[in-house]
Amino acid sequence: MSLSRRNLLIFSLALLMITPALAVSAQNDNGTNASQNQTTVLAKVNGAEITQQQLSQSAQVYPIIMTLSRQYRTFGQFLMSSESGQNFLNEYRKHVLDNLIDQTIQQQKIEELGIEVTEEEVQSEINTIIENNKQFKDEKALEDYLKNNQNMSLADFKSRMKEGLRSQKLRDEVTGNVSVSDEEVNSYYEKNKQSFTDQEGNVKPLEDVRSQIENTLVNQKKSEAFSSWLEGARKEAEVEKFLDRM
Repeated sequence: MSLSRRNLLIFSLALLMITPALAVSAQNDNGTNASQNQTTVLAKVNGAEITQQQLSQSAQVYPIIMTLSRQYRTFGQFLMSSESGQNFLNEYRKHVLDNLIDQTIQQQKIEELGIEVTEEEVQSEINTIIENNKQFKDEKALEDYLKNNQNMSLADFKSRMKEGLRSQKLRDEVTGNVSVSDEEVNSYYEKNKQSFTDQEGNVKPLEDVRSQIENTLVNQKKSEAFSSWLEGARKEAEVEKFLDRM
């Protein structure tokens, strides 16, 4: 399976922009003692359990509220002290739980297909990040950035990247048969001609923008195909949610 270098680079750089995680070892997303209810099972996906601890770590509600409170005190107080705020947070937790369920379904499919990522593939992406970002002159500079700004080790970053690459390979596997016909390209061009003009305002010939249109349509179709696959996988999976435990 071929991987899009551009997509992987975007994925890798996006990881670098993650808001630095605040320590949650002593608190869960409600700010209570982390030892309380962290092993509570909130959902099961084909028998695999998703716990309160996993939800807390993914939702990061408490760190988010603390960050908001420093900049928007009134909003932070609203979230923490009002019934409407608590309802809002509960809906957010349900949304995150659904995302965790989707991630579990995808992970199970990855395991089923035996999808793997080599250390060489991960290192290649690390090298690409360094080569395309002037901020990082070498791997040590990237490591220092992660440590000082993201509270993350290079090993942790590589681990996350490896999982991201596995997910990308799953997407490639699921959407591998996507193609675009000449008729679709021609139709898109005719409907969007004014989007393809030169500096003088003249519409560019179709052949000058064909590859651009093809990439756009392929990406759209792949996104739709993966969403359709995931929807089907959800229906086929045995999913139990215990929302009363949240």
